[in-house]
Amino acid sequence: MDTLRFFTGMFRSLRTFILRREVEIVGQCHMCGKCCQDIVIQDQGNWLTSKRKFKKICEQEPEYERFRILGRDGKGHLLFGCKLQNEDGTCSCHEDRLSLCRNYPSKSIYYQGAWIEPECGYRFKSIKFRDVFTRKKPLRAPRFSKVLDQEIEQAEKKR
Repeated sequence: MDTLRFFTGMFRSLRTFILRREVEIVGQCHMCGKCCQDIVIQDQGNWLTSKRKFKKICEQEPEYERFRILGRDGKGHLLFGCKLQNEDGTCSCHEDRLSLCRNYPSKSIYYQGAWIEPECGYRFKSIKFRDVFTRKKPLRAPRFSKVLDQEIEQAEKKR
């Protein structure tokens, strides 16, 4: 599975580089709670693998005490769950959640070859090679001024 994720991430990065079109995150939170389970946390660019390091982070940033260690993934990274998740999976502090939670999902998930859970209201939207080759999508995003001119032209036609 790690090999599949690695190559998926590499392919996605290569496609983005070639097509010069960044992935978009579309949708909205359905408060399904899937993002509150099996969380991996980074500290200074490294995934946490040590319980001792996690305790040290909690001493420095007490808001991280909301997370409990659930176990480890296949690479030895600590997996966390949130103590503030309600029985129905919703967040009990949705308005005051950490930036880690507020910024989910990030584009880095896409480029690491991971997927968003199907229950989640968010989706990754990317331009595919076939869309460009079949001319369904332009290779480059249109210039803003061109789009604005088109909108003005359409508004004038309606008058």
